[in-house]
Amino acid sequence: MGDFTAHIVDAAGVIENEISLGATQKSVAKTYALALRSSVKQDWARINAAIRNRWPKGLGRIKESAWRKCEGKEPF
Repeated sequence: MGDFTAHIVDAAGVIENEISLGATQKSVAKTYALALRSSVKQDWARINAAIRNRWPKGLGRIKESAWRKCEGKEPF
């Protein structure tokens, strides 16, 4: 993603909403990646808790996918 910087505000709220609407882990990983690249401070405890509540074993997969997207090793 190079020098790309996102400005996603309230990523926790966005992810909570995605989960409530039935989003997949793949979709949430994209939002997580945007949050990682964001210049806005994120509530990581809330984000991670929302993911763990929905997918008790999915947080690691989502984080790994998100970081791979940020590193350009996985397509967005």
